[in-house]
Amino acid sequence: MKKNTQLICLTLLAFVLSILPESQLFAQTFKPTDESFKQYQYPEWFRDAKFGIWAHWGPQAVPRQGDWYARKMYESDILDRKTNQPTGKSSKEYLYHVEHYGHPSKFGYKDIIPLWKAERWDPEQLMALYKKVGAKYFVSMATHHDNFFLWNSKIHSWNSVNMGPKKDVV
Repeated sequence: MKKNTQLICLTLLAFVLSILPESQLFAQTFKPTDESFKQYQYPEWFRDAKFGIWAHWGPQAVPRQGDWYARKMYESDILDRKTNQPTGKSSKEYLYHVEHYGHPSKFGYKDIIPLWKAERWDPEQLMALYKKVGAKYFVSMATHHDNFFLWNSKIHSWNSVNMGPKKDVV
């Protein structure tokens, strides 16, 4: 259900963005400065939305060990944050990965991606569920910190159209 929910969320965002008039989406421009950002006015629909759902979904959902799995699965010796010295402890994600998939040097994150297939993804069902629970808007993450894009990017082939589910999920 987690996978379905996240995929529905992605679809809802795309739908909401597609039905909003461009004037509502891009009515204001601002510069990347504090002063400019302070003057930004949120759209009326956003102020009135009250409850929304935010989701991100990607290959890290396969092992179900958290959002930072792509990084932490390689942490065989965690560094102390204050001293930057090895602690002699492995991350729980690393231990999980070794137990379930083998050593990351033999079965890495690139090997997790093909296991993420989105076979039961039904965006219509997810959006209906979100609407039923009272969500007024949906936001989806198009790129997680694993740098895996959820659309057919021309930037690189590390994306959901070329790998994993073989479809655009944004």
